Amino acid sequence: MAALRPKLVASTLSDAQARQVLHTIGFPGFEDQQQSHQAAQPPATLRTLSLLQIHFLLTFPFEALAMNYEPGAHMSSDPSDVFSRFVEQRLGGGYCLQVNPLYRELLSWLGFRHLGVLGRVWSPSAGSWSGLTHTTTLVYMDSHVEGEEGRKVYYVSDVGYGSSPPRPILLRDGWEEYGRGLSEKFRLVHRVLQPRSTLEPSEDDDVDAEIDSIARAQSVWILQQSKRDTWHDCYSFSPHQCFDADYHASNRATSHPAAVPFATMILVVRYLLHPPSAAHTQHDALHPALYPYHPSAIEQRMVVDDTYIVKLGDETLVSRKIASEEERVRLLKREFGLLSHVDTQAALQTISGKPSKLKTTAEKANGTSGSHGSNGTAAH
Repeated sequence: MAALRPKLVASTLSDAQARQVLHTIGFPGFEDQQQSHQAAQPPATLRTLSLLQIHFLLTFPFEALAMNYEPGAHMSSDPSDVFSRFVEQRLGGGYCLQVNPLYRELLSWLGFRHLGVLGRVWSPSAGSWSGLTHTTTLVYMDSHVEGEEGRKVYYVSDVGYGSSPPRPILLRDGWEEYGRGLSEKFRLVHRVLQPRSTLEPSEDDDVDAEIDSIARAQSVWILQQSKRDTWHDCYSFSPHQCFDADYHASNRATSHPAAVPFATMILVVRYLLHPPSAAHTQHDALHPALYPYHPSAIEQRMVVDDTYIVKLGDETLVSRKIASEEERVRLLKREFGLLSHVDTQAALQTISGKPSKLKTTAEKANGTSGSHGSNGTAAH
């Protein structure tokens, strides 16, 4: 059978909407609103993909604050709702089941061939894998590897995972790219079976061809992150194409009132860009198509329940505890640019009594209200 590739699919975004997205994310050449209406359409190249990925991450923080702080709000995965909230109203960010489908619509408008897939997130604290609650994107294009000119490959391009790779990663076993700074790396590894598989080697001599076919279909890819020379699992995925109905079903699982972790704790990740240096990129022999900005220029701000963390490149600039729920709300407004449309007192009233509410010192000592138990904190 001939090799298969993704079709060029028409985007649900109109020309005006796609240009509005590019303007919203500050894509080079589209920063000025008036000029963005006539700017030349970026080519479907690896450099364009890399710029799209980092600018999406810089624009849309990873968060699920609507279900915790906004009266009557929820995490909608409907494309029109996502476009309205993210682009027209600019009310912040969201999580993978919102931002990655929007990303794919923009990729379609730009002429990229791609597949959306679903995966499972690893939770270090729970020591287990989630259901199929994460979506990422495989983009089909020319390889950047020297000596492979013209060879078609897939790149994983994800704008909806909390501690996300800031650039596409070649879908190849063991392939590595830098993350934020030069001490953090991400890689993709291929496994014959998914981590929880119950399949085992067969001792039967005569098996139907479909037995072998099903076995081959069990393989997975795992995204891993390196910290201090130790690799940690982030999420796994199988390269099976998924569709809108699949993402909506997954979104119902991640956005209900007891969903872990989004309804049981506050988890926010925002990226910022410091003045980039092309000279640094050249000095460190980084591929310009994958590294439009040097890794050391990327700042990451996080709120993980009651902890506020700021990292720039390889350095941790801030790591401190948040004393109260009101302090956390004001921090999210001031340092993350979030909840600007929600009155502080309304936000405090909305989260009061929810599992995600920050526990006071007395509550922590007594183990009473506001407790969220043992939750996975993997950002997806």
